[in-house]
Amino acid sequence: MFRHKGKGHTYSHNLKLASILSTVAGIVNISGVLSVHTLTTNVTGHFAFFSEQLFLKNYNMAFTYLYYILFFYSVPLYQG
Repeated sequence: MFRHKGKGHTYSHNLKLASILSTVAGIVNISGVLSVHTLTTNVTGHFAFFSEQLFLKNYNMAFTYLYYILFFYSVPLYQG
């Protein structure tokens, strides 16, 4: 996957790479939760915090985390 460059880098390669990277991110998330009892990631951690607060019916904090997520995704829109 990492050897392919230019036109040799296909959609299939991108899909495999995205799958591997998201799996690693998930492992980092759960390892941090189990070892130090807190999330150790950025945006994916905010999604988990958002979900947890929704589950606990703490809607004010849930929407705070949702705003963090939305602000993260809105930054690239302004960079042109």
